[in-house]
Amino acid sequence: MSTTRAAPATTNGRPPRDERVAASIRTGRGILLPGRILLLVLVAIVVLIAGMTGDNPLKYSLIIGTIYAIAILGNNAITGTLGEINLAAGAFMAIGAYTASYTLSRGWGLATVVLAVIVVSLLLGLLIAIPTVRLSGLFTALATFALAYAVPDLALALSSITGGDAGTAITPPIIGDTLIDGSATELLIAVVVLFVVLAAVNLWLFSRSIGSRLLTVGEAPHAARSFGLRPSLLKIAVWTWAALLGGIAGLCYALAVGFLNPTVFTVFLSISLLAGGLVGGSRSVVGAWLGGLLVGTLPPNIQSVVPASSTGIVFGVVLLAALLAGSGGLGQLLERGTIAPLMRRKGR
Repeated sequence: MSTTRAAPATTNGRPPRDERVAASIRTGRGILLPGRILLLVLVAIVVLIAGMTGDNPLKYSLIIGTIYAIAILGNNAITGTLGEINLAAGAFMAIGAYTASYTLSRGWGLATVVLAVIVVSLLLGLLIAIPTVRLSGLFTALATFALAYAVPDLALALSSITGGDAGTAITPPIIGDTLIDGSATELLIAVVVLFVVLAAVNLWLFSRSIGSRLLTVGEAPHAARSFGLRPSLLKIAVWTWAALLGGIAGLCYALAVGFLNPTVFTVFLSISLLAGGLVGGSRSVVGAWLGGLLVGTLPPNIQSVVPASSTGIVFGVVLLAALLAGSGGLGQLLERGTIAPLMRRKGR
């Protein structure tokens, strides 16, 4: 006697809630959107409390970690949707940092400096994106590696803007009576709020139809064309968005460190940002923050626990352990353990 498997129960023609929760965890969009925003706010509160109650070195490392997270957020848009490897995140940061440095040295106001960074990052990001989207896989990785590799030499060649080997000091802006630098609580609040806003925009965009289109382009480009989508335009939009977030991160980095040198924006920075995104989870905004904090706060803080010669080893072991924890990264693990069970119970 033959048997047939019963079809899963549906609600209003939709899959069961457990299946929708599982799909949302896997794709980074869908039913868990409200929970992701709540989790984002909770992490923001934890970071702010830690920074405001801790000493200046901890505050500074949290600022740098959150700045890295902004760059990772843009990098994850490329990795998580298009499935490409971008090794130019450090180059995007350099664009924003040196634009900020140059305009601040000319006495521009902070609002004008921010606008200049946005415009320059968008324009250069667009110029980089147009040829890059014609590549895929290893060729994309090699092209962006070449760009990241060239940044220090390019900074030396443009010494009239960058200061060359000697570097360039940043003229910190003053808002009210507060000097905005890496020790200012106001800068910590600013970068945390900025990350939350950008992450919320990222979540909102990804939850809309544009998110499903980008996933289609990344996972099945030939099918995307048959559906009438234009993969090249969508890819250019993603790369430009990543360049914009990288430029904004570079602006914040310039304000935090107060001094720029070409040796800061090496290939190692881009590799660290890529690793942070993979460890945190390429489709999780909270994961981007966790990855940024891991890359930005762990190396300087473990020096007080282990010898300086061993910090690289410890950092590498921590990254490897985090990668082995799950292919979805730390962000996905956090979602599975917190908001996913709550959403499942809510549907019962």
